[in-house]
Amino acid sequence: MPALGITSIEQVGTLLVRGLVSGIACYLAMRVTDELFAQLAAAVFFTVVLVGLWELVDRLVGREPNDGE
Repeated sequence: MPALGITSIEQVGTLLVRGLVSGIACYLAMRVTDELFAQLAAAVFFTVVLVGLWELVDRLVGREPNDGE
């Protein structure tokens, strides 16, 4: 990130997508399971699956995977 706090549109988009993926994973985890530890495990699982799919789409489209920089 630049020193003045000015971020590019790509970085803002990346943060929004990460937030959206986290929210979807937590929502799915709460809907699928009942106990707290199962929800945490399910949230991690869904996050890994969704991020893996995102990276796969990036590679198939020909874009470089975004490492958050």
